[in-house]
Amino acid sequence: MSLQEFEERYPFEKIKNFSLKELLEMAITSEIGAREFYESLASNIEIKPLKEKISWLAEEERKHEELLRRIHSEMFSGEEIKTPKEHIGPELKPVAKKLQDVKDIIDLIRWAMKAEEMAAQFYEELEKLVEGEEKKKLMRYLSDMEKSHYYALRAEYELLLDWSMYSQMMHIGP
Repeated sequence: MSLQEFEERYPFEKIKNFSLKELLEMAITSEIGAREFYESLASNIEIKPLKEKISWLAEEERKHEELLRRIHSEMFSGEEIKTPKEHIGPELKPVAKKLQDVKDIIDLIRWAMKAEEMAAQFYEELEKLVEGEEKKKLMRYLSDMEKSHYYALRAEYELLLDWSMYSQMMHIGP
């Protein structure tokens, strides 16, 4: 699937077709998928600094899931969180195969960057839908965090593009 096809698969203009509850459930599902993706990716990477960065991202996604579950619980007390049948938010799937070389990692990080960018946009859209300044601030915070994930991945991506620079950094240390 190309990046254009990826973007077309998640048209944000459809966001108005869903209830806030459904959108929160999509966001929770996205955070779970992102965490599982990063955990799986980290387990397949042997480059220690990159493995640590990806593991950190997995933990960040876990924290986002907890925040969203808390919001869901406050807004829809006693209602079960359901996995949505349709999904318009960004999705990442766990990495099933062992990574063969740097090109595999670069490709996966490029997809992750796109998903983080889309997650930021998704939370920006949710901010417009939630009521109350506290919830709006939380959505803005989540959007900003997803943007920071994008930039963290982008830094690693750019280093990986120049593999010789990255491998020199590994020998020098952090």
